[in-house]
Amino acid sequence: MNKTIYFLISLIIGGLMISCGGNQKPSPRIEVWGDSEEEIELSTEKVCVPFKRTSGDLAEIQVSLNGVPFNMWWDTGASMTCISALELQKLAKEGKIELDDYQGSILTKIADGSTTEALVFNIKEIYIPGTDNQYLVLRDIDAAVSANADAPLLIGQNVIQNLPKHTFDETKGLIIFDK
Repeated sequence: MNKTIYFLISLIIGGLMISCGGNQKPSPRIEVWGDSEEEIELSTEKVCVPFKRTSGDLAEIQVSLNGVPFNMWWDTGASMTCISALELQKLAKEGKIELDDYQGSILTKIADGSTTEALVFNIKEIYIPGTDNQYLVLRDIDAAVSANADAPLLIGQNVIQNLPKHTFDETKGLIIFDK
């Protein structure tokens, strides 16, 4: 069963990579924001999440997407959370994402100003570990999938704007979330 899902997701990604070239018209934009009720859970009143700065001055944190660990960049300039096709394939291979999680495709504008089509998948759970066994859990988050295997994983505004009040403590390397 997992091999079938992995194969189908690979076909979708392959089709997207092919459709991004040439003079094909993109598929109509679907509503990905909708009225979804993202659930956010903090383990305590205050959660401290360690981060380190990237060479581009973004904060990088450790997360688990549907139970699979990754590092993601905190990008306030990204409107949507993004992963690459490589991470999608890893999630599919490990049976952590299914074809039912596919939400459609959208046109996205990337940092160089060009537009490209991206698949959208629902991430059932984003787990963000903090210090002292604290954590944040976000459920049912839409993520755009970049066909570029080298694209960084980004936590975008569809997550950031829904999080509780938070501040960056640069001296301690912590993002502090308050309920």
